[in-house]
Amino acid sequence: MHSLSSIQRKLALVLLLSVCAFATPWTFQAVLCVLIVAARFVIPALRPSSDRSSKAFNRFILYSIVVATLVILLNSLLIRDGNVWASFWGFAMYEGGMVFGARTAARLLLLSFSILLFFVSTPIHDLIKFLQERGLHPSLVLVLLLTLHFLEQLPGRIHQIFLAQQARGAPVDAGIFSRTKALMSILSPLVLSSIVESIERGTALELRGFLKKPALRRSPDPMVTGIDWFSAGLLAAATGLLLYAILRWLTA
Repeated sequence: MHSLSSIQRKLALVLLLSVCAFATPWTFQAVLCVLIVAARFVIPALRPSSDRSSKAFNRFILYSIVVATLVILLNSLLIRDGNVWASFWGFAMYEGGMVFGARTAARLLLLSFSILLFFVSTPIHDLIKFLQERGLHPSLVLVLLLTLHFLEQLPGRIHQIFLAQQARGAPVDAGIFSRTKALMSILSPLVLSSIVESIERGTALELRGFLKKPALRRSPDPMVTGIDWFSAGLLAAATGLLLYAILRWLTA
């Protein structure tokens, strides 16, 4: 069971990593990306909350490596700055473009890894409880809850629609052109069913009093009461790093 203080600390960590994505060199950002992937296996609070979340995070890592490699290669070919680093089949790869691509890829990976690691390691009900405890408006909490539930159920829903269209004889797997033509036949029931389910789920939650603000009677959590010095330290580090980056930009 994830405590509220654990979610607060992870939010502070995401904020610090987001600041690092814009205020630190790209080499340091690349190191942070490696540390985030390692923390997913080492730190219990950052481990995925389910097997499906773990598989999704692992697939995202593989896709990100491929995308980062393509970004670096394309920038090294298109941006002709600096010395020629390598040449293949008449195409020259420049060091300036490669550095620019590495800087862009490291920033995007750090932002995506930190945000994704927070969501895959935090169960939805714990996140909703944390937002309710912090006084967020119930309507906003409801919108976030329905959105996260939709994203969580999206892969399974697409697979069900795909199988249903395939059983009806639709050419959904006969080639790239056939799949492109059958795309609307998959998106239309996906969007309509998601809208209907969101309305029904929202109505059910509203009838159960989700949008009200009941006076919760609970014993104070010893992990939440008082000052969370770890979260405060992360926020102070993020603030200091942001101020340093702004000062360095103004004096450059």
